[in-house]
Amino acid sequence: MTNSHTVFAASKAKNNFGEMIDAAQRSPVSIERHGRTVAYIVSKADMEAMEDSILGARAMEIMKREKSLGVKKTKAFLEKMLHAKD
Repeated sequence: MTNSHTVFAASKAKNNFGEMIDAAQRSPVSIERHGRTVAYIVSKADMEAMEDSILGARAMEIMKREKSLGVKKTKAFLEKMLHAKD
């Protein structure tokens, strides 16, 4: 995910939903109401990258606290979980 993002006022997001979705494919979109950010819209690829990062960090914490399965078994398990299809 990039560091820059596009900003939409809530009314513009509502009235220009397609434009907002297109913009989210290029970079995250923040939605503002009364000058305050209230939500973000991100692409599917950015969301999957965030989920992979979060799950990987959680797995590392568990490995630090619990008995490890070992590097190969843990890697295989995480690969299976992180890239599972619904």
